[in-house]
Amino acid sequence: MGPVNVRNFKWLGLSLVLAAALAVTGSRARGDDRNKCGCYKDGAGVCYCEKKAKCGCPGECEPKGCEEQRSRELQKEIDAETKKAASSQKKPSADDSGGDDDRPATPPPARPATRKMSAAQAKQLAKLIDLFLADHPDARGKSIEDVRGDLAP
Repeated sequence: MGPVNVRNFKWLGLSLVLAAALAVTGSRARGDDRNKCGCYKDGAGVCYCEKKAKCGCPGECEPKGCEEQRSRELQKEIDAETKKAASSQKKPSADDSGGDDDRPATPPPARPATRKMSAAQAKQLAKLIDLFLADHPDARGKSIEDVRGDLAP
């Protein structure tokens, strides 16, 4: 074996350090463009996400399936609210317990007309109204009574 030329190894080491520095700089530039979900868009507008990416960036670049997951959760909320409203309307009164039919039925106590909603209830109502109007844009000009009449079976 002949003598080893150390100069060639210096150039090899220097080029490896340079390549590593370029790789780190490139990944930082790409990492700065990521949103809080861990996704980014390239120049063509194609969305790329990390394996650890999570949902939570509506309207931005997100992992696949996030929109479907949000719509399923929203549908569950709507179903729960609908079920809650239906069960509150079907509360049995004391008169329905099967007593004498010749007794006159007493009307249920009247609710106060100015019942206040909590902030959370108002927010839920606004969300449900927005969802309904998104699905039924023709209902924007109707009164609430007309919409109730259209929805009643």
